[in-house]
Amino acid sequence: MKQYRIYFLMLICMLSSCGDFLEESSQDLMIPKSVKDYKELFFGEVLNNEENLHPYLEYMTDDVKDQCYYGTNPKFISNDFREKMWAYYTWQSNPEIGITNEFYADIAWTSYYHKILMVNIMIDNLPAMNGTDIERYDLAGESYFIRAFSYFMLANLYGQPYEVATADKDLCVPINEEISLSDKMMKRSTNAEVYAKIEGDINRAIQCFKTVGGEKTIFRPNLPSAYLLASRIALFQKKYDKAILYADSVFKSTSQPLYKLKENDDHYFFSLLNKEILWSYGSTVIEEYMKEDYRYMGEFVVSDELVELYSGDDLRLTNFFKFTKGMQKKPVAKECTLYTPLKWSRNSPTVYSNAFRLSEAYLNRAEANAELGNTEMALADLNELREYRMKPGTTALTLDEKGIVETVRKERRRELAFEGFRWFDLRRYGVLPLQHTYTSKETEGAGDVFKLEDKKAYVLPIPKSEKDRNTEIELFDRPESEPVK
Repeated sequence: MKQYRIYFLMLICMLSSCGDFLEESSQDLMIPKSVKDYKELFFGEVLNNEENLHPYLEYMTDDVKDQCYYGTNPKFISNDFREKMWAYYTWQSNPEIGITNEFYADIAWTSYYHKILMVNIMIDNLPAMNGTDIERYDLAGESYFIRAFSYFMLANLYGQPYEVATADKDLCVPINEEISLSDKMMKRSTNAEVYAKIEGDINRAIQCFKTVGGEKTIFRPNLPSAYLLASRIALFQKKYDKAILYADSVFKSTSQPLYKLKENDDHYFFSLLNKEILWSYGSTVIEEYMKEDYRYMGEFVVSDELVELYSGDDLRLTNFFKFTKGMQKKPVAKECTLYTPLKWSRNSPTVYSNAFRLSEAYLNRAEANAELGNTEMALADLNELREYRMKPGTTALTLDEKGIVETVRKERRRELAFEGFRWFDLRRYGVLPLQHTYTSKETEGAGDVFKLEDKKAYVLPIPKSEKDRNTEIELFDRPESEPVK
C-alpha cells in the first residue's frame, strides 16, 4: 500500500507542477507512465479493499436490535462496540460523537471524493499512457464505474432522497471536476445534476467494457456489474423501464447461475463457490464483529422483525445467520433466540465482504415491474430467485395482503440483508417511524427508546472534517434525537 501512496503523491505533484519534488535526484520514487502502472495505482488507491467506509450503515436500520436488552448486562462489558455506533443507532443529529462523547470520524465523504479525484486524474491522463487501446478502454471503464458508484454512495448518504418531482431543486452532494489537489470550496449540486453525472459515467463504463470484450475477474469492475449498477441507479430514480432493460442486460452479459442454498452447507455464502457474485470488494464492520467464531459481547443483533420475515422452509435463515440462545428480560423473563449475520467469514481468503450479486438483478426487475403494475412478471422473478433459496417442494410465493410492491420489498429485505441496502431502501421508501431500544450502563430494565420520525433524519450530516474545510457548503439540520418519555 505504501508504494501506491507514493504513486499518488507523485501523480498529484506532477499535475500540480511541484517543481523540485520531481528532480532527477528522486530516483527512488516511481511515476506511473503506462496503463499497467495506473491499473496498480487504481487497485491500491481507488478500490482499496482494506477500507471500511461506513461501518454504521446497518446499525441505522430496522434490521438490528440491541442484544443487551435480551440478557447481556452492559455494566460488565469491557469492550462495548455499541458505544461507537450509539449515535447512528439512535439517529443523533451529530453522529460522529459517541455516547461517551468520544469523536469517531465519518470517513466516507473524504474517501469517496478521494476516489473521484483519482479517477478524474486517470481519465484525464489516458491519452498519454503507454499501452494498447484495449488496455486504455479497460482502465477507462473501471474509472467511470468507480466514479458513478462513488457519487451514488455519496448521494444516498449525504444528499436528500431522490424525488422525481423535485429532483431539480433538492440538494445532493458536490460534483468535483478537478484533476489536481485543490482548496476549492464545493457547493452542493441538485439531485438531477448528480444523477445525470452518475448516469453518464455508468453508460460510459458499459460502452468501454463492451469494447474490451471477454470476461474479467470478479475483483475488478466489469460489464455485468456495470449493468447491475445501471439498473440500481435507474430504480432509485423510478425510471422503471430502464431498470428492467439494464437488469435484462445483466443476464445477457453473464452465464453464471444463482447459488443453490443447501440445508447443511459447509461453505459461506460469500465465497468463490458462489458464481452469482459479479464484483467483490471492500470490508464491512458486520463481518468483523458478528462473525461465526467470535460473538462480540457488546453488539447489536438481528431484529425480531427481520427474522420473522423468513418462513421455516427458507434456507436463508440458517445460511445467512447464526443463532444462539439468550434470555429475554422484558416484558416476561424467558429464553429467546438471538441471530447474528453469517454471510461471510473474516478468515476466508476467497472473496471480499461486499458484493454485486446476480440476485439483485432479479429483485430490481421485480420491483420495477411491480411499480408498473406487471404483477405476474414481478412474481415470476421472485419465484425464480426463491427456487435457489427455499427447501425443495416449497410452494410458490403469493401476493402479500398489501400488494405486489410490498411483496417485492419483503423479498428484497430477506435476500439482501446486511449487504448495505436496507438504509438506502428505507430512505427511498420513506418508511416512518423506526424504533430502537438501547440499554446502557446508566439504564435499567428495558432501556431507552429512540424513534426516527422525521425524513430529514435519513440524510447524514456532512462530516466535521469537510465542514471545517469547506465553509461554503450548504448544511442540513438533522433533527435532535432524545429518548421517548
